[in-house]
Amino acid sequence: MPLKLKIYIGVITVSAIALFIYLIPSLLSLSNIWLVLIFFLAISVFAEFIPVNLPMAGSITIAFPIDFLLILVHGPALAMLIAALGALIGEIIERKISWYKVIFNASQYALTAGIAGIAYQQAGGVVGTQNIFRFILPATICALTYCIVNITLFVIVVSFAQNVRIKTIWRTSIKETVPSYIAEAPMGFLMAIVYTEVGIIGVLLFFLPLLLARRSFELYTKMRKVYLDTIRALAAAIDAKDPYTKGHSERVAETSVALAQVLNLSDKDIENIEYTALLHDIGKIGIADSILGKNSSLTNKEFDKIKEHTVMGAKIIEPVDFLKNSYEAIYHHHEKYNGKGYPDGLKNEDIPLSARIIAVADAYDAMGSDRPYRKKLNMNKILKELKDQSGKQFDPEVVKALISVLDREREE
Repeated sequence: MPLKLKIYIGVITVSAIALFIYLIPSLLSLSNIWLVLIFFLAISVFAEFIPVNLPMAGSITIAFPIDFLLILVHGPALAMLIAALGALIGEIIERKISWYKVIFNASQYALTAGIAGIAYQQAGGVVGTQNIFRFILPATICALTYCIVNITLFVIVVSFAQNVRIKTIWRTSIKETVPSYIAEAPMGFLMAIVYTEVGIIGVLLFFLPLLLARRSFELYTKMRKVYLDTIRALAAAIDAKDPYTKGHSERVAETSVALAQVLNLSDKDIENIEYTALLHDIGKIGIADSILGKNSSLTNKEFDKIKEHTVMGAKIIEPVDFLKNSYEAIYHHHEKYNGKGYPDGLKNEDIPLSARIIAVADAYDAMGSDRPYRKKLNMNKILKELKDQSGKQFDPEVVKALISVLDREREE
Protein backbone atom coordinates (compact mmCIF):
# COMPACT_ATOMS: atom_id res chain seq x y z
CA MET A 1 0.00 0.00 0.00
CA PRO A 2 1.46 3.41 -0.97
CA LEU A 3 2.71 5.54 1.93
CA LYS A 4 0.45 8.46 0.99
CA LEU A 5 -2.55 6.11 1.13
CA LYS A 6 -1.56 4.89 4.62
CA ILE A 7 -1.17 8.48 5.81
CA TYR A 8 -4.52 9.47 4.30
CA ILE A 9 -6.37 6.57 5.94
CA GLY A 10 -4.68 7.40 9.23
CA VAL A 11 -5.70 11.07 9.03
CA ILE A 12 -9.34 10.21 8.24
CA THR A 13 -9.48 7.64 11.05
CA VAL A 14 -7.98 9.97 13.65
CA SER A 15 -10.25 12.81 12.50
CA ALA A 16 -13.36 10.64 12.83
CA ILE A 17 -12.36 9.50 16.34
CA ALA A 18 -11.56 13.05 17.44
CA LEU A 19 -14.88 14.38 16.12
CA PHE A 20 -16.83 11.60 17.81
CA ILE A 21 -15.13 12.28 21.15
CA TYR A 22 -16.03 15.95 20.76
CA LEU A 23 -19.70 15.03 20.17
CA ILE A 24 -20.02 12.36 22.90
CA PRO A 25 -21.70 14.73 25.43
CA SER A 26 -24.65 15.21 23.06
CA LEU A 27 -24.92 11.43 22.66
CA LEU A 28 -25.08 10.83 26.43
CA SER A 29 -27.97 13.27 26.72
CA LEU A 30 -30.23 11.15 24.51
CA SER A 31 -32.97 9.08 26.17
CA ASN A 32 -34.13 5.57 25.15
CA ILE A 33 -31.00 5.28 23.05
CA TRP A 34 -30.72 1.48 23.01
CA LEU A 35 -33.91 0.76 21.04
CA VAL A 36 -33.04 3.48 18.52
CA LEU A 37 -29.46 2.21 18.26
CA ILE A 38 -30.46 -1.41 17.66
CA PHE A 39 -33.17 -0.56 15.10
CA PHE A 40 -31.15 1.82 12.98
CA LEU A 41 -28.01 -0.30 13.26
CA ALA A 42 -29.94 -3.26 11.85
CA ILE A 43 -31.10 -1.13 8.89
CA SER A 44 -27.60 0.25 8.37
CA VAL A 45 -26.06 -3.24 8.32
CA PHE A 46 -28.74 -4.39 5.88
CA ALA A 47 -27.91 -1.45 3.60
CA GLU A 48 -24.26 -2.58 3.56
CA PHE A 49 -25.32 -5.95 2.15
CA ILE A 50 -27.00 -4.47 -0.95
CA PRO A 51 -24.45 -2.02 -2.38
CA VAL A 52 -24.32 -0.95 -6.02
CA ASN A 53 -20.78 -1.42 -7.30
CA LEU A 54 -19.27 1.54 -9.14
CA PRO A 55 -17.32 1.09 -12.41
CA MET A 56 -13.83 2.00 -11.17
CA ALA A 57 -13.89 1.13 -7.45
CA GLY A 58 -16.08 1.24 -4.39
CA SER A 59 -19.85 1.16 -4.15
CA ILE A 60 -22.87 3.21 -3.15
CA THR A 61 -25.52 2.12 -0.62
CA ILE A 62 -28.89 3.43 0.55
CA ALA A 63 -27.38 4.54 3.88
CA PHE A 64 -27.56 8.26 3.10
CA PRO A 65 -31.30 8.75 3.87
CA ILE A 66 -30.86 6.82 7.13
CA ASP A 67 -27.87 8.94 8.16
CA PHE A 68 -29.77 12.09 7.15
CA LEU A 69 -32.75 11.10 9.31
CA LEU A 70 -30.51 10.37 12.30
CA ILE A 71 -28.76 13.73 12.00
CA LEU A 72 -32.06 15.63 11.92
CA VAL A 73 -33.78 13.70 14.71
CA HIS A 74 -31.04 12.36 17.01
CA GLY A 75 -27.97 14.44 16.16
CA PRO A 76 -24.58 13.85 14.52
CA ALA A 77 -23.06 11.78 17.34
CA LEU A 78 -25.58 8.93 17.00
CA ALA A 79 -25.41 9.19 13.21
CA MET A 80 -21.62 8.80 13.40
CA LEU A 81 -21.86 5.81 15.73
CA ILE A 82 -24.41 3.93 13.62
CA ALA A 83 -22.65 4.76 10.33
CA ALA A 84 -19.33 3.43 11.67
CA LEU A 85 -20.77 0.33 13.36
CA GLY A 86 -22.93 -0.48 10.34
CA ALA A 87 -19.89 -0.42 8.04
CA LEU A 88 -17.75 -2.44 10.46
CA ILE A 89 -20.36 -5.14 11.15
CA GLY A 90 -21.38 -5.39 7.51
CA GLU A 91 -17.84 -5.88 6.27
CA ILE A 92 -16.88 -8.25 9.11
CA ILE A 93 -19.88 -10.46 8.30
CA GLU A 94 -18.84 -10.41 4.64
CA ARG A 95 -15.33 -11.40 5.83
CA LYS A 96 -13.52 -8.53 4.18
CA ILE A 97 -9.83 -9.21 4.81
CA SER A 98 -8.55 -5.80 3.70
CA TRP A 99 -8.40 -4.27 7.16
CA TYR A 100 -7.45 -0.84 5.85
CA LYS A 101 -10.58 -0.77 3.67
CA VAL A 102 -12.73 -1.71 6.65
CA ILE A 103 -11.17 0.99 8.82
CA PHE A 104 -11.36 3.63 6.11
CA ASN A 105 -14.98 2.89 5.21
CA ALA A 106 -16.11 3.04 8.85
CA SER A 107 -14.13 6.24 9.48
CA GLN A 108 -15.23 7.87 6.24
CA TYR A 109 -18.94 7.20 6.82
CA ALA A 110 -18.69 8.43 10.40
CA LEU A 111 -16.74 11.57 9.50
CA THR A 112 -19.18 12.40 6.70
CA ALA A 113 -22.20 12.07 9.02
CA GLY A 114 -20.49 14.06 11.76
CA ILE A 115 -19.46 16.98 9.55
CA ALA A 116 -22.91 17.07 7.90
CA GLY A 117 -24.55 17.09 11.33
CA ILE A 118 -22.43 19.99 12.52
CA ALA A 119 -23.23 21.87 9.29
CA TYR A 120 -26.95 21.38 10.03
CA GLN A 121 -26.64 22.83 13.52
CA GLN A 122 -24.36 25.67 12.46
CA ALA A 123 -26.89 26.63 9.77
CA GLY A 124 -29.56 27.01 12.46
CA GLY A 125 -31.08 23.55 12.45
CA VAL A 126 -32.46 22.13 15.70
CA VAL A 127 -32.02 18.41 16.41
CA GLY A 128 -35.14 16.44 17.39
CA THR A 129 -37.71 19.18 16.79
CA GLN A 130 -41.28 18.15 15.97
CA ASN A 131 -41.56 20.81 13.26
CA ILE A 132 -38.71 19.90 10.93
CA PHE A 133 -40.34 21.87 8.09
CA ARG A 134 -39.08 25.04 9.76
CA PHE A 135 -35.51 23.93 9.03
CA ILE A 136 -35.62 23.06 5.34
CA LEU A 137 -32.70 25.36 4.52
CA PRO A 138 -30.37 23.95 7.24
CA ALA A 139 -31.42 20.44 6.18
CA THR A 140 -30.54 21.25 2.57
CA ILE A 141 -27.13 22.51 3.66
CA CYS A 142 -26.70 19.31 5.67
CA ALA A 143 -27.51 17.12 2.65
CA LEU A 144 -25.15 19.07 0.36
CA THR A 145 -22.38 18.86 2.95
CA TYR A 146 -22.90 15.11 3.31
CA CYS A 147 -22.73 14.64 -0.48
CA ILE A 148 -19.62 16.82 -0.94
CA VAL A 149 -17.68 15.32 1.99
CA ASN A 150 -18.57 11.74 1.09
CA ILE A 151 -17.59 12.14 -2.57
CA THR A 152 -14.39 14.04 -1.74
CA LEU A 153 -13.14 11.45 0.77
CA PHE A 154 -13.95 8.64 -1.67
CA VAL A 155 -12.30 10.05 -4.80
CA ILE A 156 -9.12 10.90 -2.90
CA VAL A 157 -8.71 7.39 -1.49
CA VAL A 158 -9.32 5.80 -4.92
CA SER A 159 -6.89 8.25 -6.53
CA PHE A 160 -4.18 7.31 -4.01
CA ALA A 161 -4.92 3.57 -4.15
CA GLN A 162 -5.03 3.23 -7.94
CA ASN A 163 -2.87 6.20 -8.96
CA VAL A 164 -5.72 7.55 -11.06
CA ARG A 165 -6.56 11.21 -11.64
CA ILE A 166 -9.53 12.57 -9.69
CA LYS A 167 -11.18 13.80 -12.91
CA THR A 168 -11.18 10.24 -14.24
CA ILE A 169 -12.75 8.87 -11.06
CA TRP A 170 -15.42 11.57 -11.18
CA ARG A 171 -16.25 10.79 -14.80
CA THR A 172 -16.32 7.00 -14.49
CA SER A 173 -17.65 6.37 -10.98
CA ILE A 174 -19.03 9.47 -9.29
CA LYS A 175 -20.85 11.64 -11.81
CA GLU A 176 -23.76 9.24 -12.09
CA THR A 177 -24.23 8.97 -8.31
CA VAL A 178 -25.11 12.66 -7.87
CA PRO A 179 -28.73 12.21 -9.10
CA SER A 180 -29.05 9.41 -6.54
CA TYR A 181 -28.10 11.80 -3.74
CA ILE A 182 -30.52 14.40 -5.08
CA ALA A 183 -33.35 11.85 -5.12
CA GLU A 184 -32.56 10.36 -1.70
CA ALA A 185 -32.25 13.66 0.22
CA PRO A 186 -36.00 14.55 0.08
CA MET A 187 -36.81 10.96 0.97
CA GLY A 188 -34.59 11.15 4.06
CA PHE A 189 -36.21 14.46 5.02
CA LEU A 190 -39.71 12.98 4.72
CA MET A 191 -38.62 9.91 6.67
CA ALA A 192 -37.47 12.18 9.48
CA ILE A 193 -40.85 13.96 9.54
CA VAL A 194 -42.81 10.70 9.59
CA TYR A 195 -40.47 9.19 12.18
CA THR A 196 -41.04 12.07 14.59
CA GLU A 197 -44.81 11.60 14.20
CA VAL A 198 -45.36 7.82 14.15
CA GLY A 199 -41.99 6.34 15.13
CA ILE A 200 -40.20 3.29 13.75
CA ILE A 201 -43.18 2.12 11.63
CA GLY A 202 -42.84 5.25 9.51
CA VAL A 203 -39.23 4.38 8.65
CA LEU A 204 -40.23 0.85 7.60
CA LEU A 205 -42.92 2.24 5.28
CA PHE A 206 -40.29 4.30 3.45
CA PHE A 207 -37.77 1.48 3.20
CA LEU A 208 -39.45 -0.26 0.24
CA PRO A 209 -39.27 2.88 -1.98
CA LEU A 210 -35.60 3.14 -1.00
CA LEU A 211 -35.00 -0.43 -2.16
CA LEU A 212 -36.78 0.29 -5.45
CA ALA A 213 -34.66 3.41 -6.01
CA ARG A 214 -31.52 1.43 -5.27
CA ARG A 215 -32.59 -1.30 -7.76
CA SER A 216 -33.20 1.29 -10.50
CA PHE A 217 -29.75 2.79 -10.02
CA GLU A 218 -28.18 -0.68 -10.04
CA LEU A 219 -29.83 -1.54 -13.36
CA TYR A 220 -28.64 1.75 -14.88
CA THR A 221 -25.08 1.15 -13.68
CA LYS A 222 -25.06 -2.39 -15.04
CA MET A 223 -26.41 -1.19 -18.39
CA ARG A 224 -23.56 1.34 -18.73
CA LYS A 225 -21.05 -1.36 -17.82
CA VAL A 226 -22.50 -3.71 -20.45
CA TYR A 227 -22.16 -0.95 -23.06
CA LEU A 228 -18.52 -0.32 -22.21
CA ASP A 229 -17.69 -4.05 -21.97
CA THR A 230 -19.24 -4.58 -25.41
CA ILE A 231 -17.18 -1.76 -26.88
CA ARG A 232 -13.98 -3.09 -25.29
CA ALA A 233 -14.72 -6.57 -26.67
CA LEU A 234 -15.11 -5.11 -30.15
CA ALA A 235 -11.87 -3.15 -29.74
CA ALA A 236 -10.07 -6.32 -28.65
CA ALA A 237 -11.41 -8.14 -31.71
CA ILE A 238 -10.03 -5.38 -33.94
CA ASP A 239 -6.60 -5.46 -32.30
CA ALA A 240 -6.51 -9.27 -32.47
CA LYS A 241 -6.34 -9.08 -36.28
CA ASP A 242 -2.87 -7.59 -36.03
CA PRO A 243 -0.35 -8.71 -33.36
CA TYR A 244 1.53 -5.43 -33.81
CA THR A 245 -1.47 -3.38 -32.67
CA LYS A 246 -2.37 -5.36 -29.54
CA GLY A 247 -3.78 -2.92 -27.00
CA HIS A 248 -3.66 -0.07 -29.52
CA SER A 249 -7.33 0.87 -29.19
CA GLU A 250 -7.18 0.97 -25.38
CA ARG A 251 -4.07 3.17 -25.46
CA VAL A 252 -5.58 5.53 -28.03
CA ALA A 253 -8.71 5.80 -25.87
CA GLU A 254 -6.66 6.56 -22.77
CA THR A 255 -4.66 9.25 -24.55
CA SER A 256 -7.77 10.72 -26.19
CA VAL A 257 -9.48 11.06 -22.81
CA ALA A 258 -6.41 12.81 -21.37
CA LEU A 259 -6.38 15.23 -24.32
CA ALA A 260 -10.10 15.92 -23.99
CA GLN A 261 -9.63 16.73 -20.31
CA VAL A 262 -6.79 19.17 -21.04
CA LEU A 263 -8.99 20.80 -23.69
CA ASN A 264 -11.76 21.21 -21.06
CA LEU A 265 -14.42 19.22 -22.87
CA SER A 266 -17.59 18.31 -20.99
CA ASP A 267 -17.91 14.99 -19.17
CA LYS A 268 -20.42 13.81 -21.76
CA ASP A 269 -18.04 14.64 -24.64
CA ILE A 270 -15.14 12.95 -22.86
CA GLU A 271 -17.17 9.79 -22.38
CA ASN A 272 -18.18 9.82 -26.05
CA ILE A 273 -14.55 10.30 -27.14
CA GLU A 274 -13.50 7.32 -25.03
CA TYR A 275 -16.09 5.08 -26.72
CA THR A 276 -15.19 6.44 -30.16
CA ALA A 277 -11.44 6.03 -29.67
CA LEU A 278 -11.91 2.42 -28.63
CA LEU A 279 -13.74 1.78 -31.90
CA HIS A 280 -11.87 4.14 -34.23
CA ASP A 281 -10.35 1.26 -36.22
CA ILE A 282 -13.37 -1.04 -36.21
CA GLY A 283 -13.54 -0.77 -40.01
CA LYS A 284 -10.28 -2.75 -40.24
CA ILE A 285 -12.34 -5.86 -39.57
CA GLY A 286 -13.19 -5.68 -43.27
CA ILE A 287 -9.54 -5.33 -44.41
CA ALA A 288 -7.60 -8.44 -45.44
CA ASP A 289 -4.96 -9.67 -42.97
CA SER A 290 -2.44 -9.83 -45.82
CA ILE A 291 -2.69 -6.06 -46.18
CA LEU A 292 -2.77 -5.19 -42.47
CA GLY A 293 0.24 -7.35 -41.66
CA LYS A 294 2.31 -6.68 -44.76
CA ASN A 295 6.03 -6.27 -43.94
CA SER A 296 6.84 -4.05 -46.92
CA SER A 297 5.39 -0.85 -48.33
CA LEU A 298 1.80 -0.95 -49.49
CA THR A 299 0.93 -0.57 -53.17
CA ASN A 300 -1.40 2.25 -54.16
CA LYS A 301 -4.23 -0.24 -54.53
CA GLU A 302 -3.58 -1.71 -51.08
CA PHE A 303 -3.40 1.73 -49.50
CA ASP A 304 -6.70 2.66 -51.16
CA LYS A 305 -8.17 -0.43 -49.52
CA ILE A 306 -6.76 0.57 -46.11
CA LYS A 307 -8.35 4.01 -46.48
CA GLU A 308 -11.77 2.38 -46.75
CA HIS A 309 -11.66 1.41 -43.06
CA THR A 310 -12.87 4.84 -41.92
CA VAL A 311 -16.02 4.64 -44.05
CA MET A 312 -16.61 0.98 -43.20
CA GLY A 313 -16.14 1.65 -39.50
CA ALA A 314 -18.67 4.50 -39.52
CA LYS A 315 -21.21 2.31 -41.34
CA ILE A 316 -20.69 -0.52 -38.83
CA ILE A 317 -21.54 1.61 -35.79
CA GLU A 318 -24.23 3.72 -37.50
CA PRO A 319 -27.17 1.43 -36.56
CA VAL A 320 -26.12 1.33 -32.88
CA ASP A 321 -28.14 4.02 -31.11
CA PHE A 322 -25.81 4.67 -28.16
CA LEU A 323 -22.86 5.09 -30.57
CA LYS A 324 -24.58 7.55 -32.91
CA ASN A 325 -22.32 10.38 -31.70
CA SER A 326 -19.26 8.39 -32.74
CA TYR A 327 -20.11 8.25 -36.44
CA GLU A 328 -18.44 11.49 -37.58
CA ALA A 329 -15.26 11.00 -35.54
CA ILE A 330 -14.71 7.47 -36.84
CA TYR A 331 -15.48 8.59 -40.40
CA HIS A 332 -13.07 11.56 -40.27
CA HIS A 333 -10.25 10.47 -37.93
CA HIS A 334 -7.78 10.29 -40.84
CA GLU A 335 -8.49 13.79 -42.14
CA LYS A 336 -5.49 16.14 -41.98
CA TYR A 337 -5.56 19.66 -40.63
CA ASN A 338 -4.25 21.00 -43.98
CA GLY A 339 -7.00 19.22 -45.94
CA LYS A 340 -4.79 16.48 -47.44
CA GLY A 341 -6.32 13.59 -45.52
CA TYR A 342 -9.15 11.18 -46.27
CA PRO A 343 -11.95 10.33 -46.93
CA ASP A 344 -13.35 13.83 -47.64
CA GLY A 345 -10.30 16.11 -47.51
CA LEU A 346 -11.74 18.30 -44.74
CA LYS A 347 -9.45 20.91 -43.19
CA ASN A 348 -9.03 22.96 -40.04
CA GLU A 349 -12.14 23.28 -37.83
CA ASP A 350 -14.30 21.59 -40.47
CA ILE A 351 -12.91 18.35 -39.07
CA PRO A 352 -14.89 17.34 -35.94
CA LEU A 353 -12.89 18.06 -32.77
CA SER A 354 -13.23 14.47 -31.56
CA ALA A 355 -11.71 13.29 -34.86
CA ARG A 356 -8.81 15.74 -34.48
CA ILE A 357 -8.17 14.48 -30.95
CA ILE A 358 -8.26 10.81 -31.95
CA ALA A 359 -5.99 11.52 -34.94
CA VAL A 360 -3.23 12.84 -32.65
CA ALA A 361 -3.69 10.06 -30.09
CA ASP A 362 -3.70 7.45 -32.87
CA ALA A 363 -0.51 8.80 -34.48
CA TYR A 364 1.24 9.10 -31.10
CA ASP A 365 0.58 5.46 -30.25
CA ALA A 366 1.47 4.29 -33.75
CA MET A 367 4.86 6.05 -33.62
CA GLY A 368 5.54 4.57 -30.18
CA SER A 369 4.74 0.99 -31.24
CA ASP A 370 6.59 -1.60 -33.34
CA ARG A 371 5.05 -2.10 -36.75
CA PRO A 372 5.80 -4.67 -39.48
CA TYR A 373 7.61 -2.05 -41.58
CA ARG A 374 9.58 -0.28 -38.79
CA LYS A 375 10.59 -0.27 -35.14
CA LYS A 376 8.99 2.15 -32.70
CA LEU A 377 10.40 5.66 -32.46
CA ASN A 378 11.96 7.08 -29.31
CA MET A 379 10.22 9.92 -27.48
CA ASN A 380 12.44 12.65 -28.91
CA LYS A 381 11.64 11.62 -32.48
CA ILE A 382 7.94 11.34 -31.67
CA LEU A 383 7.86 14.84 -30.21
CA LYS A 384 9.77 16.22 -33.19
CA GLU A 385 7.32 14.61 -35.61
CA LEU A 386 4.33 15.94 -33.69
CA LYS A 387 5.74 19.46 -33.69
CA ASP A 388 6.73 19.26 -37.38
CA GLN A 389 3.22 18.15 -38.34
CA SER A 390 1.44 20.66 -36.11
CA GLY A 391 -0.74 22.76 -38.39
CA LYS A 392 -0.18 20.30 -41.25
CA GLN A 393 -1.40 16.83 -40.31
CA PHE A 394 -2.51 17.71 -36.77
CA ASP A 395 -4.52 20.42 -35.02
CA PRO A 396 -1.92 22.64 -33.27
CA GLU A 397 -4.05 22.98 -30.12
CA VAL A 398 -4.40 19.21 -29.78
CA VAL A 399 -0.63 18.77 -30.23
CA LYS A 400 -0.04 21.33 -27.46
CA ALA A 401 -2.46 19.40 -25.26
CA LEU A 402 -0.57 16.15 -25.87
CA ILE A 403 2.77 17.76 -25.06
CA SER A 404 1.33 19.08 -21.79
CA VAL A 405 0.01 15.60 -20.96
CA LEU A 406 3.43 14.04 -21.64
CA ASP A 407 5.18 16.75 -19.58
CA ARG A 408 2.83 16.08 -16.66
CA GLU A 409 3.41 12.32 -16.88
CA ARG A 410 7.17 12.83 -16.83
CA GLU A 411 6.86 15.03 -13.75
CA GLU A 412 4.72 12.46 -11.99
